[in-house]
Amino acid sequence: MTDEGRSSEYQRRVLALEHEELLKLWRALLAGVTPADWPGGVLLEYLILRAFQLEGAEVTWPYRVYRKGVLLEQIDGVVYFDGVSCLVEFKDMTRPVDTVTIVKLKSQILRRPRATIGAMFCTGEVSSAASMLVEMLPPPDVLLWEGDEIDVALRGHRLLDGMRRKLRHAVETGFADLSLLTRSDF
Repeated sequence: MTDEGRSSEYQRRVLALEHEELLKLWRALLAGVTPADWPGGVLLEYLILRAFQLEGAEVTWPYRVYRKGVLLEQIDGVVYFDGVSCLVEFKDMTRPVDTVTIVKLKSQILRRPRATIGAMFCTGEVSSAASMLVEMLPPPDVLLWEGDEIDVALRGHRLLDGMRRKLRHAVETGFADLSLLTRSDF
């Protein structure tokens, strides 16, 4: 089966899932017992995109960008909400996400209209070097999501609310470092 065929199949399957089924898959992913027919990284992509969709966001499923027959980028997805366009990157990793992921996402954002932001979702943690890089490479246009935040947001149907809060914090302070877990109102 081609990559496009697999992508269509994953999309078809995830569109049949409601929130409770997504939560079961999320818990399985965290426990390391991903269903064999869902590769780990792929499951995370489609699971989070479907959760955003169930909360009312418009999504674009994973795709590739070609120019003159040359593969330029693999995009894990795009989330549209409240007039915001957000490229999303997903990492299902036990080791902390490194700076390469941030550089890659920032370079993808640079090729887009200025109003585009990015969000990086990882099942684990973001390394301190990657967090520092987000702050050192302005503007604050990459919102970071770690596993514990994703868990709280998924359980409470609050991914979009979390994105709004993280984006507002970045706009008001100039830093994309808001942890939703430190907020008593989340």
